Amino acid sequence: MANLDYFATRADHEAVVGFLFASTDVRMFESYSEFGQELREFRSFEELASSYEVGADPNGHGVAVLLQLWSPSVEPGPRIERIALNPEKCRGHTFRYRIEGWGLVQLWLGGLHGRIVTKSHFGHNSEARARKWGHSEGVDWIALKSLSNKIQYHIRSRLSVARAPGRPVLAEAYGYARSGYAIKDDAASSITYQLPQIT
Repeated sequence: MANLDYFATRADHEAVVGFLFASTDVRMFESYSEFGQELREFRSFEELASSYEVGADPNGHGVAVLLQLWSPSVEPGPRIERIALNPEKCRGHTFRYRIEGWGLVQLWLGGLHGRIVTKSHFGHNSEARARKWGHSEGVDWIALKSLSNKIQYHIRSRLSVARAPGRPVLAEAYGYARSGYAIKDDAASSITYQLPQIT
């Protein structure tokens, strides 16, 4: 897996999403549809923000919004799968949808939980992991690595203004930290990251 955890709030998420749409060929989907609904694709930050409270993390887990990025340069698709549900456990609903593919990129958005900023996550499968599970065919792994490097570089080097251990902190999130918000992987974590002052 290639992974990047980072700290971001609403304006930071808007900057990341804006870069994805302006500078890459990815299309953005929710990981799972709502019960009984079609899977949604988001074509702009405004569409995403009209469906989710982007930048807020009500449960404090760092996974308030689960997105999948699909690139036509990486693999054919997108492949949308209908999932059967047990109506007794899903409020009477019998199906939902998900997007699948070993070349998908995960973008999980954290944000504000009370006076805590929780982490966000960017990640995807590696060719070695896919091969281990017998799913390495049909993905252009070189293209995926190039795409991933481009996105991670933008987050690490252009949008980041500070760093928690191994984790970039983007501008608005850093502003919250300067005003007294805790920077934590999730609300339940015992570790609060101390950030350097920017002069």
